[in-house]
Order: sequence, then structure tokens, then C-alpha cells
Amino acid sequence: MSYFKETLRRIGYAWGWTAAQFWATLLIVLAGVGWTRVPEKHVWQVGLTLLLPLVIVAATLTLEAGTMRRFFHQEERRARFAVGALTLLVWIAVVWLAWTLLDWCDDQSYQWASYLNSRLPAGARARVFTYEHIETSISVLVWIFRWIVVPAKVIPHALASAEWGWRLPWRKLFRMLLNWRWWLGVVIAALVGALLPSYFYHGEPQGTVAHQVWAVVLKLAGAYLLAVLSWALLLAWGAVLLARQAEPAKDALDQQLLTRLWAGRWWMAGLAVWALLFNLSDSWMNHLGESNRSSNLVSMPAQLALVVVLLILTAGLLRAMIGPSEKRVRIIWGTLMMFAWALLGLAATILLGIYHAPAALLALCWVLIPGVLLPFAAPSAEWGACLPWRKVLNVLSNWRWWLGAAAMLIIGVALPAVLLPAATEDSNVGQGELFLLRKILACVLALGSWVMSLGWYVALLARGGRRAQEPDDAMRLLPVGSGPLGEDSEKLPLPESGNDAQGNI
Repeated sequence: MSYFKETLRRIGYAWGWTAAQFWATLLIVLAGVGWTRVPEKHVWQVGLTLLLPLVIVAATLTLEAGTMRRFFHQEERRARFAVGALTLLVWIAVVWLAWTLLDWCDDQSYQWASYLNSRLPAGARARVFTYEHIETSISVLVWIFRWIVVPAKVIPHALASAEWGWRLPWRKLFRMLLNWRWWLGVVIAALVGALLPSYFYHGEPQGTVAHQVWAVVLKLAGAYLLAVLSWALLLAWGAVLLARQAEPAKDALDQQLLTRLWAGRWWMAGLAVWALLFNLSDSWMNHLGESNRSSNLVSMPAQLALVVVLLILTAGLLRAMIGPSEKRVRIIWGTLMMFAWALLGLAATILLGIYHAPAALLALCWVLIPGVLLPFAAPSAEWGACLPWRKVLNVLSNWRWWLGAAAMLIIGVALPAVLLPAATEDSNVGQGELFLLRKILACVLALGSWVMSLGWYVALLARGGRRAQEPDDAMRLLPVGSGPLGEDSEKLPLPESGNDAQGNI
């Protein structure tokens, strides 16, 4: 059965909940509007003001959880309805945080457009990269994140949590985010349910007052029907894709990535604690002030200790993700080797700053320096100076590694750089919570991209090593007498090269 027919079948199977999406959502919206009109003169009115939001939230969770669970229509490993409904609060909070940051980006678009326009040459500034073009591009990018990227990432997790609670099928969810069918469905739903209704209100009103009233009513009804219909179809489409998502093969690249990340989960928790201590120490030093002598005496040893702890945690994470091997060195020697590679990268960065390289060359070096040094520094945490050179060179020649390095720099360096400089210049006390939110997001992006890049490299390193080992391993697993020379042939021991022994994961 095709995906489209399966989606229609599930909508027909859950026709009651699908119809409830139209009338129950309308009642919830009307209740929300009525809540803003409730007076607070008497005690019962104050109680109704406090009780009505809880009723609206409970009705919304019941409606969405029931619809999602009905689209799955299965009973195996299903969590309780209350648990599945309450877990949706987490994903609602995630969407709220993401939209808060996108609202801030939308408010800052005119400043960013002015800055980017001022940094460009005069010819490009007057013709192509004008202020209006740059501001429009930023607005379009914010709209894409708001209506496509955030829903595409959150809705599959919400569907799975409504069905299975906290025991989510992470591998299926990860592979679903790489499925082009899901992204196509989100794009179509965003265009039909969000972009198309916005064009209903373009143009000046014409005709009599009654005609204008009916026109507004019909436009509101059309926008509401398109939005709810797109939402219901997208939920059904996501349920079909998630239910029919095949289990990944054991040697698949995404499977290897998740396996390696799971092996280093405790070291990742240590890195999260380190990030918390780093931010606390930074806030404490800022509170003491640069002119305070005690802060200067404590700052340098504290920063040095944090750097040493970061190197040890990174070395431990890499050793856990790579796994035990015969040529493993002690963690102290692995950490020192990583420190040597880090010094080399620091020296290259300082040289770029001294010679004032152009912006294009600087951006290219920001990709080349980590992309070249990290493949050598990461395995040194496991094997020290005796690296599996052939495997490292294979990773360096793999386009997947360079794609991951570019994504790491965009997500972990460029986006935090956009968030934090503008945040540090805020002197308004009312922006304190938003500044803290931006700082937390920047820290999560930087740390998460760093961990993902390490896991991506280890997965590519292990995958390249197995490809080189597959013919020899297949020969070693042949039983006696089943070799290529006939039934009387014996299984002879095969010699092992030094590089293969060192690189065996």
C-alpha cells in the first residue's frame, strides 16, 4: 500500500478524532478568547479566571494526544493516555522557546540588514545586496525556521511521545528526520496552512459594510479550515512514516553514530556539567570585575583548570566512543597528544589574526583548520602517536566528513556568534531573561555540535576500518576445508599488518 493511501486509511480509521480537530479546536479558541473577557470583580470570577486556562490546556492535550494515538492504532508498548498527553507539554515548551528566539531574530532583522549592507562593496550594496533585499531574506529565513524547521523536528517526537511516553524509538526518529518524504509533507503543510491564508487579507476592502463583514467571516473560516486540515493531514502523514520506518541496518552510518554517542553518554554528561561550571565561573568573574585584584589571581588558575578538565573529558569521550583496542595508551598520554594538536590549531589561528586575512580566506580557514587537525587529534586520544594513518587519510578524503565539519562550524560557531555579541551589548534590565535564554541556546549549540562532530568522525573512522577489514575477516571466518582450494584445504593464519592492528575498533 502506498504512503498516500495509508494516510487516507488512517484518517478514515480515526474519523472521530479527525472531526474533533475541527470543532474542538474551534471551541478551544473561543474559550481562550472568552477567558480574556472574564471580569475579576467577584471571587467566583477570579476562580474562573484561574481555572479556565487549566481546562483549555487539558482539553488541548487530550485532543492532540488522542488524535496522534488513534493515527497509530496499535496497542503494543503503548503508554497510558495520561502519560502520553503530559509528555506533549515538553514539546510545547520546546516550540515556545524556539518561537521566542525567532521573535527576537525577527525584531533584530533591521539591525542585521543594516550591518550586512554596510560591510559590502558599494556596487553590491546598491544593486543586489540592498537593505530591502537583505531584510527580506532574513525574514524569509525566520519564516522557514518558524513554520518548517521547528515543526519538522518537533512533531515526530511529539507523535512518538504521545504513543510511547518517554520510551521513544530514537533510531526511528533520527532516520525519519533524514526522510525526504517527511520534509516534503512539512513544506506542503506550511505553504497551504500558514502561507496561503496570509494572502486572503491582501488588498483593500470593497463593497458595503455587510459585504465586508461576510468577506472577513469567509476568509477567517477558510484560513481556519486550511490550517486545521493541514495539521490533521501532517499528523497522519507523520504517523504513517514513523510506523513504516524500517529498522536501520547494523552497519548503517546513522546507526553507528547513535551507537557511538550512546557509548559516551556519561562523558557527555560530564561535558554538560563542565559547560555549567564554565558559565558560572564566567558570571562570577564578571560580577567581581576586572579591576579587583582577587579576581585576577583566581581567573587564570580557574581558566587553566577548566581547559585541562575539558581536554580530559574530550579524551574520555573519544576513548569511550572508539572502544577498547590492543594499542590503547593511557588517558594521560592521549590527553597530552590532543593538547599538542590543539596548540597547533591555536598557532594557526593566531597567525591568521596577525596577518589580517580577508573575510573569505578566514572563513575558509575556519573550515580547513578544524577539518584537517581534528581527524588527527581525535584518534590520538586512543592510540597516542601510533595513529591508524590509512584510516585517518580515508576520513580526510571523505566528503561526508567535510560536510559534517561545515555543519559543525555553522551550528556551533556561527549561530552562537550571532546570538551572543548582540546579547552582551544589552543594558536593558527587561532583556535579562531573553539574554539568559540566548546564552543557554548558544552553549547548547556549541557543545552539541562539538559532541556530534566527534561522534560523526568516530563513525566514519570505524566504517572505513571495517571496509578495509571485510575481505580478511571473511577469510578468517571460513571453516576448515571450505577454502577456495577445495574441501581438503586448510585454514592458514593470515598475517596482520601494524596499521590494521592499530586501527581495529
